[in-house]
Parts: sequence; structure tokens; C-alpha cells
Amino acid sequence: MAPLFAGHTVFAWSEVLNTAELPARRDVGAVRLRTIATKDRPCADFPLKAGEEYDPAVVLDLDYWILLPQ
Repeated sequence: MAPLFAGHTVFAWSEVLNTAELPARRDVGAVRLRTIATKDRPCADFPLKAGEEYDPAVVLDLDYWILLPQ
């Protein structure tokens, strides 16, 4: 992934990959997200890969779960 320095503009988008119920909890649910961030490149075309490697503009590829109230 590309380095990021002062003066670069960061663009990002997130996508929902999955959802899950928590059997022991009725007040929250789990959502799996993936966030991609780029430097100096708007995300309108969703840049991520250039062949087998990351696109040169990608600075972050984060896959994580969050809990949300139902």
C-alpha cells in the first residue's frame, strides 16, 4: 500500500460485507465492514487492485466488525 504524507487528500468508502445476529443479545447486531482509503484519488470508480497488487493510490484496506443497536 502507498505511503501517506502531509498535503495529500484522503478519500474513502466503506461497504457492508456481512451481517450477523448475536444469539445471546437481542439489543445489538453485528455488521462486517470493509473500508478502503486512497490518496489524491476520488473513489468514484472504487480503486482497489491493479492486477495482483493494490492500486498505487490505496493507503488503507480495513476489514472489521462493528456492533449496532437494533
